[in-house]
Amino acid sequence: MKNIQIKKIIAVSFALVMLSGIAVADTAEFETCRKKLITAQKLEVLYDLAWNGKKSPKVVAGKTFFTMPIDAKEGFAETVNCFLMAGERDKFINFEILHWQTGKAVGSFSYGRYKHY
Repeated sequence: MKNIQIKKIIAVSFALVMLSGIAVADTAEFETCRKKLITAQKLEVLYDLAWNGKKSPKVVAGKTFFTMPIDAKEGFAETVNCFLMAGERDKFINFEILHWQTGKAVGSFSYGRYKHY
């Protein structure tokens, strides 16, 4: 069920980027980030992702996230930001990364920096 929800979010977001007229470079960057998130989901790094554009995004890390080194966690958070900002690497959105079982925050991405709790 979660897999279908994330794929729908990714597909809808991709369609919105294509319709919005974002620069070609940003579209290519967005596509790269989208593919990385699909891979992250398959590897159980990403468990769930939801964002309505108003509140802070809900980013839930899967069990593999907790076995990764800190630099890989930073890269994951940057990829989520890239995806949510439609490939624009110079824009940032703040979000917490939640534990897939407890729902508690285990890290955050704020102003382009990942912080591990």
